Amino acid sequence: MARKVEVDLKLLVVAVAFVILATVGSAFITYLIFRGDGAQSPNSAEATTTRKELGPTFEVGEFTLNLLSSPNQRRYIRTEIVLEASSKKVISELEKRTPQVRDAIITIVRSRTAEELSTQAGMESLRLDILQAMNALVSKGEVTDVFFIDLIIQ
Repeated sequence: MARKVEVDLKLLVVAVAFVILATVGSAFITYLIFRGDGAQSPNSAEATTTRKELGPTFEVGEFTLNLLSSPNQRRYIRTEIVLEASSKKVISELEKRTPQVRDAIITIVRSRTAEELSTQAGMESLRLDILQAMNALVSKGEVTDVFFIDLIIQ
């Protein structure tokens, strides 16, 4: 005397499709809500304020130099260097001292080996040494950064 329940196949397919559609729709709405809040979060605001503006720059020029190496092997570096300064007065002083600037950079770069410059630590050491040498040449202000625009070691 139990009743037999018959389920229509079309009704079952429509119900499953509705559940899937509702799940996908709610997931999409949730994504839009949280994505909008994330773009305005305080962490995003801090990330944009920590980005500093580029100061005045001085293009030192291109260098093609021999590197220290074993007697049987010759290694070369070709690089273009740009210096960032704290003020335009520093740039004008660097322009007046261009031969001294280029000589100091040549001396520093030629004292390196290709193996040293192939590592990130070696490049950072080179950058720091150039920065210190440039600041020793400048009397007012400072050179704040060194950029390698082009760098090929062969």
